[in-house]
Amino acid sequence: MTLKAVLVYSNDDGFSLGVELIRAAVADRLPPSRVEHRVWFHEDVGNLAEDYLGHYNAFMARLFDYRPDVISFSAFVWNHDEFTRMGRIVKRHLPDCRVVWGGAQANSRRMAAHLLREYPWLDLVLRGEAEDAYPDLLEHLARGGDLGAVAGLTRRVDGEPVHNDDPPDVDLGALPLVFTADRLPLEPILRRRPGAVLAYETGRGCRQKCRFCLYSAPKLRAFPMERIERELTYLLAGGIPYLRMCDAHLGISRHRAMGIFEIVAEHNRGTVVDVYPDVKHVDLDYVRAMNRAGCRVITLGIQSSDADTLQLAARRFDRQRFAQAASLIRRHHNHALAADIIIGMPGDNADKVRDSVRFAYASGVEKVHFAPLMAFPGTDFFEYAEQYGIEFFDFQPPLVVSSRGFGTEDYRRAMVFAGRIEALQDIAPTLLRCMIAIADCDVADWAERLDLGSGADPAPLIEEAELPSGARRLLLDGLAWDAAVQAQRATTAQDPPGLADGALVAGVAPDAVHWADHPVHLLLRDFTLTFDALARERQGYLFPRGGAVGYPLTGPLLAAYEAAAVGITVGEWRDKTRAGSATEPTREVCDAAFRILCATGVVALREEG
Repeated sequence: MTLKAVLVYSNDDGFSLGVELIRAAVADRLPPSRVEHRVWFHEDVGNLAEDYLGHYNAFMARLFDYRPDVISFSAFVWNHDEFTRMGRIVKRHLPDCRVVWGGAQANSRRMAAHLLREYPWLDLVLRGEAEDAYPDLLEHLARGGDLGAVAGLTRRVDGEPVHNDDPPDVDLGALPLVFTADRLPLEPILRRRPGAVLAYETGRGCRQKCRFCLYSAPKLRAFPMERIERELTYLLAGGIPYLRMCDAHLGISRHRAMGIFEIVAEHNRGTVVDVYPDVKHVDLDYVRAMNRAGCRVITLGIQSSDADTLQLAARRFDRQRFAQAASLIRRHHNHALAADIIIGMPGDNADKVRDSVRFAYASGVEKVHFAPLMAFPGTDFFEYAEQYGIEFFDFQPPLVVSSRGFGTEDYRRAMVFAGRIEALQDIAPTLLRCMIAIADCDVADWAERLDLGSGADPAPLIEEAELPSGARRLLLDGLAWDAAVQAQRATTAQDPPGLADGALVAGVAPDAVHWADHPVHLLLRDFTLTFDALARERQGYLFPRGGAVGYPLTGPLLAAYEAAAVGITVGEWRDKTRAGSATEPTREVCDAAFRILCATGVVALREEG
C-alpha cells in the first residue's frame, strides 16, 4: 500500500529553501508507488476581523479530503503555536495519522523530549538536517521498518522519549538541484507572493560556533560551484525581484565569494540580491565586485562589542577588522548599512549595550537592529541554560529575560534604550547622521534624552545643549530636514504639469524652500564626512512630494527659482533662467529644474486658454 505523506510549512514569503530541498530529496529517493508525497503551504486567509478561522477551514478541508497517513510540520518560532493547534486538530480527527515535527524548533534532544512530554498528540520528532533523515523516515514508515534505525529521530518507548543517534552531516554535493524549470517553476511563487524573498545558500555552517546561534551546529561545508552557477543563472534569468543569500559566510571562502559575485554580475537583470559578507573577506576589491553584481549588504553582526560577553558566547570578534570592513562598505557601497545587537547576553548589561551602540555608529553603521536574546533549540544557551544563568519565559518562544550579569533591571533599561534608539533612527535619521558627524557627540546619550517616541519636540534640548560652535545649527538643520521629508511623505505625489511655452506661472511659494547653514545633503551622501568638513554657507533645499530625497537649491535649479515670477510664461521663465545661470543651460536642463520646482510645490503652473 502506498504511504500518503504531507509536509506542511508556513512563513511570510510562501517559499522555504529547506522544504524545497527536502521535497527534491524525497522525489529522487522514494518512488511514488511507495510514498505519495505532498507539500502544503499553510497561510492565513483574510484578516482577523474578517475571517479569523479561514486558514483553519482551508487546512481541515484539505486534510479530510486527502487523509494522509503521516503529516510533518516544519516548525520554528513564528509558527510553533499555530502548528501546535493544527497538530491537535489532526490527531483529534485522524487518530491513526502519524504527526511529526522537524525544523529548527525541534533541533535539540532537550527540545524533542520536551515536545513529546508536553504534546500527547505528537508522535515523532526529527532532529537535525532532514534531506537524508526525512526520506529515510518515510521509507521505514512505508514498509513498517524499525524506527530505531532512523538517524535523528526522537520517539516514545514505554511512554518516555528515546533519542536515536544524531544524523550525519548531509553531503551537499549529493543533494538534487532545486532551482530548475522542471523542479521549481517561479511563476506560481511570484503570483502568490509578488514581493517574495527567495532564500538561497551557497554553503552551510559557521566557523564562529557562537553559543546563541543556530548556524553554529552544522559543520562548515560548501555547495559545488557548478551547482551554484546553474541555479543562480536560472533564478536571475527568471526575473525574481528579491534573492537573499542566507549564508553565515558568503561562499565560505573569499575566492568562492568573488566567483559568486562574477556569476551574479553576468546574469543579474534587476534582481535585488542581499548578502551577508564575512568581514574577514572584505577589502576594496571585494566591495567593488559586490557592487558590479548589484548586491546589497543588509546587516553585519556585532551582537556585543564587550570582550567578556563575547568570550562567554564563544564568539570571535575583531573590533578593528569590523570597523574597517564597515567603513569600506559604507564608503564605496551605495546602500544603508545596519548592524545587529543582542539584548540579554550573559556577561552583558545595559551599559555595555550602550557601548555596543556607540561602537556601531563609530564604525560607520547607519542603523542598529536590536533583538532580545532567544535560547534557540540546539544552541549551547538552550542546552546548558542553567550554566549561563539564563532564564527564559517558556520553551516557546524561548525569550531570555535574564542571564549571568544581565539582570531584570538591566533588561528593562536596555529595552527602553533600544526603543529610543529605534525612534531616533526612524523619526530623525538625518538628525542622527548630523550627530554622528560631530566629534565626541554621544549619540547613545542623546537618543535617551530626546525620547522621540514620546512625540516630544527635540528642538529645545538642542537649543540648550553645550555644543561646539556651529554644531547646534547643524543639528537644528538636520531636524528641519527630517521634518520636511516627513511632511512631503504625507502628501500625494503628483506628476508635474506640462511645460508648454505658453503656460503661465500661477504662483510661487518661497516658504516651500528650506534654508540651512550647512550642506546637510552631503552627509546623506557620504557617511564618513565630519562636522569640520562641512562648508558653512547658506543653502536651500527642496523636498519632493512623497519622496525622501532632498534637492540642494544650487546651479540651474537656483537660477530657475530666482527667475520664477507670477504671470510670466514658461518661455519667458526659461529665458530668465538661462540669463541667470553661470553657464547657459540647455532646454532639457531648464525643464528638469522647472519640473523639480513644480513637483516640490515651490512653483505652480496653469495652462493658458
